[in-house]
Amino acid sequence: MTVEARVLFVLLFFAAWAFMGLIIWASVAVLRRGDGAIFALPVSLAAACAGGVALPLAGLDDGTGLLLSLVTAMAGSLFGYAFVLVLLRRFAPAGPVPSQTAEMPPRE
Repeated sequence: MTVEARVLFVLLFFAAWAFMGLIIWASVAVLRRGDGAIFALPVSLAAACAGGVALPLAGLDDGTGLLLSLVTAMAGSLFGYAFVLVLLRRFAPAGPVPSQTAEMPPRE
């Protein structure tokens, strides 16, 4: 097998893991109505690839390992999204300061 074929083979695995992470990211983004979705996308995809690569590195490099790596990629994506939501709750401001909000006059 040539070097180019090996690189393509590995890139296809990463594309599959990232696609599984994208499915989970999109599902959670719809369920949460977009809450933190744009911030969670890169973290979610990176966590999906990290979860997917963990099983082949652990020694499961057969067909079962491939299917389990797709499942762990989805779990990694879910944990990545949850991690971003925790960070956003911790460091993002909760909302506008009450003294800066102007009350609208009643409509007639």
